[in-house]
Parts: sequence; structure tokens; C-alpha cells
Amino acid sequence: MKEKYSALSKAILVPFSYPDYPENVVARWLSKSQEMLEELSCDFTITPVVKGREDALRVADLIRQSKFDFILALLVSWVEAPNFIATLQEFFNFPLLLWTHTTWWEEGEQLTLGAVPAAGVIRETLEEMGVQFEFVWGMPDRDSDSLKEKISHFVRVACAIERLKRARVGLFGYFSMGMYTGGFDHIKVRRILGPEVVHLGQEYVVKEFQRVDSKKARDLMKEVLRKWTIAKDVDKNSLLKAIRIYLGLKKLIQKHDLNALTLKCQYELSREWGFAPCLPLSMLADEVTASCEGDVPLVISQLILNLLSGKVTGYGDVHDIMPDNSILLAACGFAPLSFAEVRPQIKKHTALYEGLLVSFPYREGKVTLCRLAPGNTGYKMHIATGKTQTPPHFHEVGCAPYALAKVKLDGSVEDFFQNLMSQHYAICYGDFKMELLSLCKFLHIKPVICI
Repeated sequence: MKEKYSALSKAILVPFSYPDYPENVVARWLSKSQEMLEELSCDFTITPVVKGREDALRVADLIRQSKFDFILALLVSWVEAPNFIATLQEFFNFPLLLWTHTTWWEEGEQLTLGAVPAAGVIRETLEEMGVQFEFVWGMPDRDSDSLKEKISHFVRVACAIERLKRARVGLFGYFSMGMYTGGFDHIKVRRILGPEVVHLGQEYVVKEFQRVDSKKARDLMKEVLRKWTIAKDVDKNSLLKAIRIYLGLKKLIQKHDLNALTLKCQYELSREWGFAPCLPLSMLADEVTASCEGDVPLVISQLILNLLSGKVTGYGDVHDIMPDNSILLAACGFAPLSFAEVRPQIKKHTALYEGLLVSFPYREGKVTLCRLAPGNTGYKMHIATGKTQTPPHFHEVGCAPYALAKVKLDGSVEDFFQNLMSQHYAICYGDFKMELLSLCKFLHIKPVICI
């Protein structure tokens, strides 16, 4: 399978100071800062301290020769802004975290090296220069817990942005059933969001399915039969077909070096071929970001959540608003199997399409929902958080029950519906609203928050 971005993030730590302060005091606080950063899951390359123009030129050259995901600029003392800009201006296209020290106490006295006054000048300078950055402050001994949390937050966002630039999203077919909101502008996606969209036909899926080793598929079927509840009308041939599609998709992911994929099911596969890929995609979704119906803005939304959280992401169709400030979320047969509150049930499609589907209530927990949509000039993203609860008995007319989530929103359901950006919304367990907002800032995406 494709790398799941588990390697350590790479960063450049650039300390800034002023030549007239005691070197031993500057060195002491820099050393404490390094010790704190070593506790984070990040590989920091630390440059020499920049105190003057010659230092700035040497450090800029060192950064130029380095590989990194983001830059952490540390103000240990007063810093002359021209030296800061001379060092980093060339790299302002990378995510930047500005961290300033504050003050400390020694023998009953509160002491400073003037770092906060420097931050006042540099923070506003960066803003006026149009630089996208995050700003944190505190001392590495007194404020280490809150600082580590804020820096870790930034690390997740910065690394997600850099990995989006290297990501490859497989698109098999195109959007289904006239779903305008599933379309995309290839150049706009690449320029603003980062991923390359690798466009392939559904025939690749059918051909790879035909190449799957039958014994390997039967062995895997024996394993899954112990984990799932199979409906009585599901025959073993249908189950074996689903397993073979799953194994074929894994091979295509490997062949085409994909980090995510979306597959158009309607109607070429679900009717013409006679088998909707809901179950194979549900199996795959616990290993790689996956969804169906060829909805590119959706699968990139899922990928963003995955990169920020390190967790499995799924999606659902928004079906209803409820009196208790909740929404019903259910795709027509798809959900990551790890989302199940109970043992997953495998059922047959009984209307609309042919094939197998997954059926279960989502497990309870905090969740984040999001959805990208093209704006007039860039992109916008709808963001909401909530908690999954026990859902009602629900199904489409004539259809078997789908995997279903009832999400009680933290914000207003009225506000959520007034800003609805499509029927499909990405979902992930955990609260990643702040990470999404930071990512939106760096990528110039307009956030639309459910309030």
C-alpha cells in the first residue's frame, strides 16, 4: 500500500537574537527551547542564531539546501526586522510558525531580552507583507505544555499542506447521476489545494478484478466471514466478487501510486456490470482514503481530514434535519467498517442498484464534518463538529438500511442547512475544526463554519 505519511515531519528551526545581549543567557533559553521541541514528533534541523546581516545570508543559504515541511522562527530576544526578512523572505511560500519568548523570573525579578517587542514589529510586518503564518508565545519552561499543544497543532497543519502537494487522487470515471457539485477544475485543484488527480476509467477496475488470484480471494473471504454478519440472501459468489474487487482496487492503488481514490459506481458498475462496489470500498476505506460516485471535492475533503488527524475518514449523504439539532448522514451502502457500533452487517441492494452494501449504526463519539466547494475565485470549505448518537430506524424506500449516523451538531442545524454545499460530507472521529481553519488560512480557502 501507499505510504500513510507516518514518517517524522521535517522542519527548520531558525533562532533570532541580538548581538548586545549576554550570549550565555541567549544560549540557555535556546537550549531549553530545543529540549522542549525534541518531545514533539518532528525532526528539527536547527540553524545558527541569526544576529546580523551576515548571519542572515549564511542561514538563508543553509535553508536553501535543506528539505523541510515548514519553518519555525524563534525570537529569543529583540530582533531587527531587516535581518528576519533577509533570512526568510525567500521561503515565505512555506508554512511559517512565529514563536516569541516572553519574560521569566529570577531571584524575585521579572526579566526580559525584549522578544515580545520584537514580535510586535515582526508579526505586523509579516501581515502587511501578505505572509500566511501562525503566531505563538511563551517560555519553554513555564509554558511548555500549552506551547507543545499549539506547536503540535501547527505541525499537523503544515505537514498536511506539504503532503497534499505530493498526493495523488485516483478518479475512476467521473461524477455520477448529473451531480454537478462532484465536478472539478483540474488546474484549480492542483494550484490551490495541491493533489494531482489521476483520471482512469472504470474498465481498469473490471480488468484488475479479472486478474485477482481466486485462491487469495477465497482465503480472505474465510477471514471476513468471522468478522461480519452476512444476511441470509447474500450468496457466496457475490461475497467473493466483492473480495476480488477489493483486492483489485488495492493493486490499482499500488500500480498508480495513489493516496486516495473515488470510483464512479452509477450506473456502469451498479447496473451495467451488475455490482456496485460499496462493500469493497468500505473495506478499503480503513486502509486508504476512499469514497464513491466520483465526487472529487469530497474525496479531497476526506484526504485533508485524514492528513490532519491521522485517522480513517468516511462520508455520508445528508438526508434530514431533526428537531433536536441533529442531521442524518448515510451513504447508499458505503462506510468504513471501523465506524461500526456493532458487528457490521453485509446485505444485498434490493432496489436502485445490484451488489452488496454495509449496514450498521455509527459508533458514538465526537466527529468533524467538512466539505470543499469551488468559490468564485478559489475554494470554500463548510466545517461543522458534533457528536454521533443512536440513530433512528431509517432507510430509503425499497432499500435495505444503510450504515447510518445521527450527528447532533455543536452549531445550529439551521445554519448548517443554509450553507449546505452538496449532499456528500466527509466525516472523521475527533474534533479537528481548528486544524481545518488553519489549513484554510494557509491555502486561501474561505471557511464557512457551522455556528
